[in-house]
Amino acid sequence: MIGKKVPFFLNLKIFLVFFLCFLSTSESSEKQYLPELGDTSSSAISLASEYKLGRLWIAQLRRTVPDFKDPISQDYIEHLIYRLAEYSQLQDRRLEIILINQKEINAFAAPGGIIGVNAGLIFHAETEGQAVSVLVHELAHLSQRHFARRLQRQEDRGLANALLILASIAVAAASSPEAVLAGQQVLVQQALSYSRSNEQEADRIGFLNLVASGYDPQSQSNIFEKLQSLSRMSGTSELEFLRSHPLTKKRISDSKLRANEIKGSNYLNNLEYYLIRNRTFVHFFKIPRRAVSFFKQEIRKAKSGRERVLAGYGLALALSKDNKHKEAVEMARTTLNLKPESLILQTALLEVHIHAGNNLEAVALGRQLLDINPDNYPLSMLYARALMNQSDFDKSEEVLKELSLRRKNDPQVWYWLAEVQGLSKNILGLHQSRSEYFYVTGNYDQAIQHLRYALELAGNNFQLNESIRTKIENIHSTIEALKELS
Repeated sequence: MIGKKVPFFLNLKIFLVFFLCFLSTSESSEKQYLPELGDTSSSAISLASEYKLGRLWIAQLRRTVPDFKDPISQDYIEHLIYRLAEYSQLQDRRLEIILINQKEINAFAAPGGIIGVNAGLIFHAETEGQAVSVLVHELAHLSQRHFARRLQRQEDRGLANALLILASIAVAAASSPEAVLAGQQVLVQQALSYSRSNEQEADRIGFLNLVASGYDPQSQSNIFEKLQSLSRMSGTSELEFLRSHPLTKKRISDSKLRANEIKGSNYLNNLEYYLIRNRTFVHFFKIPRRAVSFFKQEIRKAKSGRERVLAGYGLALALSKDNKHKEAVEMARTTLNLKPESLILQTALLEVHIHAGNNLEAVALGRQLLDINPDNYPLSMLYARALMNQSDFDKSEEVLKELSLRRKNDPQVWYWLAEVQGLSKNILGLHQSRSEYFYVTGNYDQAIQHLRYALELAGNNFQLNESIRTKIENIHSTIEALKELS
């Protein structure tokens, strides 16, 4: 098994120290590995430099925040954001999306197309439109290049300010103000928050894109009111999202005025969102039997086929989590019969078979679903797991290798590929996959160590030796860039 992560809050503190020390960076440094700030006559930092800066930072973010290890939810949020990006003003749509295992509402955008979303956003947002309101707001920060515009106003600090702001975004992903180091709170908070005009602009542009993508215009004001309510309920502890996105009375009133000017009624109300929301419900129930009780009650209250589908889906997942496998399979089948065309419901049946240890059924169903939906990310992950459980390690490795070509920056793909290679005694492959896992999660020393192990096993294979040595050199280049910044 790949080593455990450092405890979250400790890791975040280490991360902040790491990035806050960049404030002493010499502006005369012009090493080839550093992002080059653009001509301030047009912008403080070019789009290309934003991308490089974001990719330099994202691996450190992955070390810092707990990821939501659910390919189905990850796939949903990726497709949703990429669809929303089509309605945005983004020039560079190379996005990297991280779903974070935190119950609190939060989302943030970092330069280079990095978008972080707490699973809590889906948990709390009562409609897809409400969740979308938050996401299009973050996309607007990216499309309007608020990061670069801020640097242009503070061009004397250049890259140092850039890195401080990025460090602050990591704080936004945390769930507790305790994660902010003593004595740095004011500094971090200043860098974290966009200006009032930036927030208003992101609200306005986000609203236009919300409507253009087919959602209820009232969604924006509804989520604002939800945030206000949650903030009041939290007492003295202000929501993380509101720390970085202060919610003024003017923002709320403006959102209502904009919505009231739009007339219509035929808005998107996707079943898929509510299914994914019920997944988060099951996940955040600490005691599985309470989740079972909750969804049994939801089934009793259901008055329509749609409500029975949603409740049945949640109950099937809850029963599986509570190790009531036979009941989970029966409920998954019953729910699927209500809406047989739903891929999420089809996938649920595969999930509960895997958890139940029904290996033959899981492998057969996984193969069938992938034949119909080739290259599907969550199906590929589940099918690989089913094959692993059946001890078909070679086929499982084949599926995950193919997936790794499409998702080179996905830590979970590399994690499970390393696991199956270990089980199949492919030790060379195991070290290569572990190196990739550690690289995309910012643990460069471990990545190099595993590549050195792989190099020892490569023998006289010249091509493989060169490939491994090149990867080691690339990681050293990244490390040197970080050293230059510190």
